[in-house]
Amino acid sequence: MVVVGRNRSRQCRARWRDILVAVSIAATVALGAPAVTASAAPAPTTPTAFDLSRYQPVGAGQFRPVDYADNGRAFLRIGGWLCQIGPGYRYVGCQGHPATAPPRVRGAAISGDQQGPWWVPDTSDYRFGAPSGFAPPTLPVGGRVTIAGVTCTAPGPGVAACRTGSRALIFTRAWHKFYFPAGDTAHSANPAPRYLPPSLRGSAQLPAQPQLPT
Repeated sequence: MVVVGRNRSRQCRARWRDILVAVSIAATVALGAPAVTASAAPAPTTPTAFDLSRYQPVGAGQFRPVDYADNGRAFLRIGGWLCQIGPGYRYVGCQGHPATAPPRVRGAAISGDQQGPWWVPDTSDYRFGAPSGFAPPTLPVGGRVTIAGVTCTAPGPGVAACRTGSRALIFTRAWHKFYFPAGDTAHSANPAPRYLPPSLRGSAQLPAQPQLPT
């Protein structure tokens, strides 16, 4: 009985020794192996509407009325949409109702690159258009204009696109697309991807390039 007990004791010690050796080898391999990191999310691509190299610059003066009642804002038509810039830096709004907009809204606006795009409800006192009656000129298709930190482009017939620093909107009759910073909650929602063209179903963030409008 004593011999059997000693044999069992030796067997247990041998098993523990084998386990400790295996653990030591595994730790050595793990330390020597290269670290595995999660792949970084792909950077957002520049939407065609904001690839400024595609558009011809247009002078801003024609869009700025001088009437005191207009409070320093600029007004322009893009693809049939009425947009206004100002009076503050990086404020912009466009009037209209894309098919993907919720009911009872009159357009969308971005506030100083801090909030938006938000839908402007029918009940809001937000005003689109010049109080003085200024007739906004049309930004031609393929043109772009930068005023007070806002750049608007005319990507095609019936399409309006305006961006501030990290926020933007695109309006067409059939759909809309909003852009805003990652993790931001101060904006209205985008439509389901199936309502957007394939090229715009990805990120709702704008890339750092091209340079932000000034």
